Amino acid sequence: MTNPPSERTLIYAEDLRPEDVCGLEMFLNVQLGRVCEEVGETGETSFAMRSLLRLVCDSAGLLYTLLAVERPETWQQAAIVRERQRLRSTAHEFNHCEGYDHDRWWNQVRHFDGSDETAEQDRIRRFTDVGPYTETID
Repeated sequence: MTNPPSERTLIYAEDLRPEDVCGLEMFLNVQLGRVCEEVGETGETSFAMRSLLRLVCDSAGLLYTLLAVERPETWQQAAIVRERQRLRSTAHEFNHCEGYDHDRWWNQVRHFDGSDETAEQDRIRRFTDVGPYTETID
């Protein structure tokens, strides 16, 4: 059995493509479908699995829609990062089902773009230099 090619490196929300979402969504649907078959069609666990499947589809659908926006606003960029992380963290648990596969793992998208990352690094540096609280003596 050959391993699929490694995922390309993603750093920013603007690097994310529909194909990246599709690969993650397909992996989750296969894993959740397998669990649903084992659980059966009745009971609370079955209800929870169907709900999780809908959430994965909704999250992926939102990502597809946001990725189609030509110039996403800040809230849309934030939603891209959040939804990607939501799918990624859901997939993380299933990546261990049949042994951890480094080639199957998906990169975390942490920033909207390069300027967002720079602003975050500057904020961290200021916080480190000044500290969380500055006392003023009156």
